Amino acid sequence: MPELLVRLLLGLLFVALRAQFYPLLKLMGYRRFEPQQGSVLVACCTNGLGHLHQMERVLAVLEEAGVDFPVIALAKEKKVPSYKLVALKHRFPHARFVDLDFEVDYDNGKSFKNSAIVWNAAKTACTRSVQLSRKVAALFKQYRPAYCLSFWEPAVASIINVMNAPTRLIAVASQGQIYRDSSGDERGLLMRGLHQLCVGPRGTLVPLSVLPMEGAIPQIVSLPPAAPLLLDDGGFYVAYTTVPQVLSPLKSKLAGRRVLLFVKEKRLAYYTAKYKRYPHVTVQPASPRFAHYLARSRGLIATPSRGVVTQALAVGKPVYLFCPRGHLEQEYNLRFYLKHFAAVTSPRTRRYRRLLRVGRAGTLPSGWQGRLESLAEWDAGHAAREGARASQGRTLSEWLSQTDELIAKRLLPLLTPAPADAAAGEAAAAAGRGGGAAAERAASGGAASPAGPSPGAASPLASPVAPWVEEALRGGAVAAEGGTGAEEEADEDEGEDEDEDEDEEADEGDEDKGEGGARGHGA
Repeated sequence: MPELLVRLLLGLLFVALRAQFYPLLKLMGYRRFEPQQGSVLVACCTNGLGHLHQMERVLAVLEEAGVDFPVIALAKEKKVPSYKLVALKHRFPHARFVDLDFEVDYDNGKSFKNSAIVWNAAKTACTRSVQLSRKVAALFKQYRPAYCLSFWEPAVASIINVMNAPTRLIAVASQGQIYRDSSGDERGLLMRGLHQLCVGPRGTLVPLSVLPMEGAIPQIVSLPPAAPLLLDDGGFYVAYTTVPQVLSPLKSKLAGRRVLLFVKEKRLAYYTAKYKRYPHVTVQPASPRFAHYLARSRGLIATPSRGVVTQALAVGKPVYLFCPRGHLEQEYNLRFYLKHFAAVTSPRTRRYRRLLRVGRAGTLPSGWQGRLESLAEWDAGHAAREGARASQGRTLSEWLSQTDELIAKRLLPLLTPAPADAAAGEAAAAAGRGGGAAAERAASGGAASPAGPSPGAASPLASPVAPWVEEALRGGAVAAEGGTGAEEEADEDEGEDEDEDEDEEADEGDEDKGEGGARGHGA
């Protein structure tokens, strides 16, 4: 698509957002406000669990450093599994959880189609914009956030941009790797549109990256304890995706192996009935036990969701990936993993050969370390690649072990006011209390009044502070420069027509049929 046309469409998108939200926010009482220094509004996408896991880990590190986040806004709370919601509220008892109830649904748990996504987006915008505007206007009025820490949540980010709010937007997402990787995927209309929604011209994007990358945080995953690879007949595989029909070849292609298939909690009954005729597949609800089973399994069968695949690679497990048709972020992830990791394999069917631009033999480009094989070939070939898997797993684990340190190093400078901003904030607070002399001293960097500093102007970094946090602050402004690239992977929700997936593995010579998936919101 010509660059001029792309820019025109992105401009129209901004105009549409402003026409939609500006009058609604004004009607709901939004007014320009003076930010309360140190107050952080957290917003999180709920299409898939990846963003929630990332949010939990990041907030735990920031909380240890003394950062205050009084409110956590979830895009759609009912999408969060009950165990996860309970765990989050227990982990952050002082935060108020707000359900925005505004998010485009990318699947209904049974199918995944472009037409359904477009219809759902239009319906959501028409029916829920008023209540969203009311909630966000109330949050801004009550908390006056100086910062918004967003985990790929587009609604609050878009409102901050179209209202030109004084809140500084920082987005943390694995999609950021796509824009830094310069693979070409970041230049498309879709990815640039997502960047405009979730980051915008005023925001800063901090990437989550599987491999070391300047200005990035390691991909956030929880690593289970290492366990030996089970290669005897008693071993089992774990399988995971947010839309399990993508993995329908499990029904017939691995009939001799046990498979634990993890699905969304709300779709457990549906998929339990669906796999009832296939006794080798046991359906389980997504839960913290997944990592336990992964560590003891023969390997992982999944779609290219960044979190779960990285988790498996770091503990040296073989990985077999199916990719939804048309899902740009998942297609990027598939190419990335096949290029860099010997443990990764995908089908050798026609669609995958065309996607990867390889010949009928399925030989990947020179330098790529993964393979294209059938499920049966992959199942039989684990032992031959054990050394490469273990070596790459150790290297990956070393990078992932720096996660907490780099969260602090990248994010604390972005969530800490510059001296001039802090002084200005103190001056504004003092002036608001009628303290003219105190305001003068604050603006000039002088001492605080005998009554003490303003509670609203307290630094977000309260003692005690861990030594590595102090070191991160001395390391300073690294993340401030690595900001507004293009955009990150959209979520981990994915899928495609079920019949197409079953036919695809069975007959390599046939064209793939059916309507393909789009992209998620949200690794």
